Amino acid sequence: MMYTYVDTEYAPEKCSLCNGTGHAEGGICEVCGGQGDVLVAQPAIACPLCSGSGNMNIGTCRACGGGGWVLL
Repeated sequence: MMYTYVDTEYAPEKCSLCNGTGHAEGGICEVCGGQGDVLVAQPAIACPLCSGSGNMNIGTCRACGGGGWVLL
């Protein structure tokens, strides 16, 4: 399913922080709110800073907010 907001199309993509499960770090995933996916501007681009993982050595990736996707 596609959504259009202000000339930008968005579609659900799997949340990288919880790997689509909706749960991370023993609770509900704070990135996707337990849904397992996040709305991402299309075409979807994996975050170049964390390589789409949503994580960095120091914690959640600041560039993508943990979702693993960016709008360039």
